[in-house]
Amino acid sequence: MARKGENIRKRTDGRWEARYIKSRTADGKAILGYVYGKTYTEAKEKRQKLLSENQQLISGRRFNELTEAFLVQKEYKIKYSTYIHYKDLIDTHIIPYFNNYQLSKLTSLHIEEFANEKLTNGKINKDGGLSPKSVKDILSVLRQILQYGVDKKLISDEVLKFGSPRVSVKSVETFDEEEIKILKNKCLKSEEHYTLGILICLYTGLRIGEVCALRYSDIDFVNAVLSVTKTMMRTKESANSKKTVIRIDEPKTVNSVRDIPLPEMLINKLLEQRLQAVGENAYIITGNEHFLEPRTYYEKYKKFLIECGIQSHSFHCLRHTFATVSIEKGFDSKTLSEILGHADVKVTLNRYVHPSIQRKRDCMDLFQDDKK
Repeated sequence: MARKGENIRKRTDGRWEARYIKSRTADGKAILGYVYGKTYTEAKEKRQKLLSENQQLISGRRFNELTEAFLVQKEYKIKYSTYIHYKDLIDTHIIPYFNNYQLSKLTSLHIEEFANEKLTNGKINKDGGLSPKSVKDILSVLRQILQYGVDKKLISDEVLKFGSPRVSVKSVETFDEEEIKILKNKCLKSEEHYTLGILICLYTGLRIGEVCALRYSDIDFVNAVLSVTKTMMRTKESANSKKTVIRIDEPKTVNSVRDIPLPEMLINKLLEQRLQAVGENAYIITGNEHFLEPRTYYEKYKKFLIECGIQSHSFHCLRHTFATVSIEKGFDSKTLSEILGHADVKVTLNRYVHPSIQRKRDCMDLFQDDKK
């Protein structure tokens, strides 16, 4: 007969059976293991010995072992560029600090001490700390590693109870009305292929890697629709290499693959410029089958701003300007979010939907019509 609450029972063959939780499925369901003995005491002692040995094995494991296992299972589940980014953060910041920590002794307090160290003295080969945004990115990867350890029953979920530094939201940098007018007119009059990319970003919000990977074959000229299916970036040739190479890959998120209707002005300029291109497979910003990488294109963009007599702005400012002007013109946030390729409409709302004081005044003035 079974001993209540102990998961030990006597089998019909006369042996005693002791059950224990060996592991769990992805949804948390217990997977049971079994040990047997001639007596109740023998079965109980066998189980206790097995659990004790397992605990000793877990207690002896080090953080670097967990990290290696995490990277192995992540390598073919995420984009190559994301994997390289994770590994860089791990090799540069996380492993040097936690390398030989015993998993059984790791606590959320250790994580908070690590975060504070990075904020005050986290720069590599330099004095000073990292920005809250950089530390938050590092902690995001560290949290994934620890969650993997929790899922594998190697560490307690108590270790996950740590916070991240608060990141202040920077004001969005945009071109003003006069600068937009100058950029538009200069790009429309220019016969240089690269200026067409600037115009496209100003009126679609494409990222620099996306416009660098854009070809004429990505434009549906009949329906005036641009398809974003690729992005270009420079990454390490391999995880352990210092050499870098250009990769053309799918965009950063699933939502970044998108179709964008084009305004008539832009489609007409594309039709005009296509006459000078070598064919449908030509890159839009070069007019031929040779690409310009983002770093080189950014340099050309900066020189173009100087030619236009416009102060220096980041390339991403074109994207911010498109989004801000779109909101001012009455775009709903959901439509704008899909055009920008944001993973969540909240990103669009938090970053761009900030009513001006005049808009707030107009809304408050609506109360003037209330009957007393």
